[in-house]
Amino acid sequence: MEQQLSDDVGASDMRAVLVDSSSEEKSFRERLSTGHVVGLAMADVSPTMAVFLLSGAVFVSGGTLAAGVNILMMGVVVLIAMCLGELASMYPSAGGMYTLVRETLPAPFSWVTKFNYLLQGVIIPASIGIGIAQFLRDLYPTLPIPDAAIACMSIALAAFIAMTAVEVGAWLTGIMVFVELTVLGIVTVAGFTHAHQPIGELILHPVMLNAASNGTVAVGMVAIFASLAPAFNIINGYDAALGFAEELHGGRKNIGKAVVWSAIIASITIIVPLVAAMVAAPDLVAFLKAPSPVLYAVESAMGPWAKYVVDIGVTVALFNAALSLMMYFGRGLYATGRDGAWPQAINRRLASLNKHSVPAWATLALAVPACVLSFFSYLDWLVNFGGTMIAAVYFCIGLAAFWARISQPNVDRPFKMALWPLPPLVVIGFTGFALYSQGMQYLAGELVVIVVGLLCWQLSKKW
Repeated sequence: MEQQLSDDVGASDMRAVLVDSSSEEKSFRERLSTGHVVGLAMADVSPTMAVFLLSGAVFVSGGTLAAGVNILMMGVVVLIAMCLGELASMYPSAGGMYTLVRETLPAPFSWVTKFNYLLQGVIIPASIGIGIAQFLRDLYPTLPIPDAAIACMSIALAAFIAMTAVEVGAWLTGIMVFVELTVLGIVTVAGFTHAHQPIGELILHPVMLNAASNGTVAVGMVAIFASLAPAFNIINGYDAALGFAEELHGGRKNIGKAVVWSAIIASITIIVPLVAAMVAAPDLVAFLKAPSPVLYAVESAMGPWAKYVVDIGVTVALFNAALSLMMYFGRGLYATGRDGAWPQAINRRLASLNKHSVPAWATLALAVPACVLSFFSYLDWLVNFGGTMIAAVYFCIGLAAFWARISQPNVDRPFKMALWPLPPLVVIGFTGFALYSQGMQYLAGELVVIVVGLLCWQLSKKW
């Protein structure tokens, strides 16, 4: 018990300097249930966006391997969630994955994780804003507002809601997740009731386009390796449960349960409709050639009105994801200020909470650059680079989960991962290979992030 108290006090020394925990306005309040947190995480996952938009990259690189590789990813995702759940029950913090690495690995790893983590909080909302504009224009082609302006307004509205009481955000995201799941349910039923392809063949004998013959060819090892990195972008976002750890009531064990349940539900709600769409494809060649293969299959099964269902569903899903991301990453950036990561003047702003006990300044610090970024053409490259940053963060999480068992055996673990050391070893190996298989341009981008992180780590010694 003395060792545990010592560990807890040591981890919170800097927070105590920056935040007066005796003031209710300056600390989070436990107002969320496990269901609320899972709902917020599911909004971040955005299954509709994953099925209709993010899956396209896997169809390009691996054809119908998209079914098998996502089933494989489900196993990896659950193992990652086990690592996150144990670490989060040891160190429940709004800082999410950044805090877990900070508490278990040397400082350089913490800074590299921090930059990979926080950059996603700017890049992803910007890309989502552009996506909202594109789908709204598809619904209303004569809309007299530029896409960039629609994107900025969407980000601004999400940020505004994120700065209100957390229960409001949880309630709204819950409604929108229900709309998403309804749309995906329609897609799933339509797909399996209009089956054209045998499900076993799709999973066990995947094929991809053959440009030479204008037909299909069996998927080879090169395509399998190329499909791993984009698959990381599909089942992702369940870690958002960690950001609400300090607002979750019911004990530290519940945050471990929340992140594991989020990962399992996310995997099922993405994989099932994705397979249903593939089963419904009347022609595999036309399916794989389509700009949006899933949309092609849905329109074949449901008719032309499916386009409007999908447009509405994806627009709702995108805004829901933007709202959840603002709430999640805003809390992560708040935690960096509370931990004293930046110069004191910046820390004071980032570590402040508004009258709703929400980190308003930290949320604005992400929303403003996200709005600016939506005007630039290189956003597509940054979105693709997001898979590299995600893999880098999960690689550090695998290291943290493995090292914590060895270096911190006496720290209380209310939620304990099963099958140790298998989960962290698989996560380290899988994410390490995913990083290795990235294109050189994305590895170069990750090297820049690492260098900047290490430079700020050195500067922080003076701060």
